[in-house]
Order: sequence, then structure tokens, then C-alpha cells
Amino acid sequence: MRDYFNVTGHATNKRGSIVAINYQVFSSDIRYATAHAMKQAQQEGFTQVRIAKTKEVRA
Repeated sequence: MRDYFNVTGHATNKRGSIVAINYQVFSSDIRYATAHAMKQAQQEGFTQVRIAKTKEVRA
């Protein structure tokens, strides 16, 4: 069963500033949701991605 997950954390952008990140991911497991959010942040150009919280959301 697939659910929505809110994934929050922080990362470093291309200028070197620390920014907050927040993704809503549709996934089957909390581990896959976290991995997908990290991959998406890296594809957007963020480095040093740190995930602080992953929470399941009832849609």
C-alpha cells in the first residue's frame, strides 16, 4: 500500500547557504520515501543533505 510522506530536513545550496527542504513523497515505505527525497534534493543541486524527519500523512 502506498501512502504520502512528508520529508523535512536541510541542505546546502550552490552558494553555500543552508536551506530548509520539504518534500511530499508518494511511496510504499518510510525508507524509500527518505531515499527518494534525498535523491530529489541532490538532483536539484543541493549538497550535504540531512533528513530530520519523515512522517506518514493520511491523504
